[in-house]
Amino acid sequence: MTLPMWLVRAIFRLLYNEMAFSYDLVAWLVSMGHWGAWRRTAILHACEGPLLDLAHGTGGLTADMTRMGLAPVGLDLSPTMGRITRRRLSNQQLPQRLVRGRAQQLPFRNASFANILMTFPADFVMDEQTLAAAARILRPGGRLVIVVMGYLHAAPPVRRLIDWAYDITTPRKLTAPDALARLQQAGFLARWEDATLEGATARLLVATRCAGS
Repeated sequence: MTLPMWLVRAIFRLLYNEMAFSYDLVAWLVSMGHWGAWRRTAILHACEGPLLDLAHGTGGLTADMTRMGLAPVGLDLSPTMGRITRRRLSNQQLPQRLVRGRAQQLPFRNASFANILMTFPADFVMDEQTLAAAARILRPGGRLVIVVMGYLHAAPPVRRLIDWAYDITTPRKLTAPDALARLQQAGFLARWEDATLEGATARLLVATRCAGS
């Protein structure tokens, strides 16, 4: 059984807006505490240079990178997520480099970033417009790193419950070869990678912008 698209969109709209205050708790629960480590695996594949945390959500990765001495820019469409992230950074006395905008229309100059990191993004990540915008603002040789999913080492009943929840809320699943093909068409050389950090393992798409594309 798969939930209708209108209901899935309503659930995620609430989670990113009116119910955004619950996002971190929900993420921690469904990941059995691995969510933070999963998202930080993206940093392992970043290259030297300016970073964009695309669809920053509640700002966990933005804060992590800033504490590491990096200077990420965060972008998200949700004003609620923006407020939560600003509060998080302010509470930790960290600088705020946040922009509100759409992934399909990134408000940055051409070739202005060396890295774009995305963690557990919605289905817009593989939109033709999103990938074109990402290719435009990345330097040749720059990286688009997407944390797609995390591996759970849970008891079978718990794992089956989470898999069921994923299945009913994900009506359009993109196959691994399809994802690579879309990235190639957008001017990237891409591969799938498993990355482990702090005992947690995640599945990533690592895409390098081809020179001259």
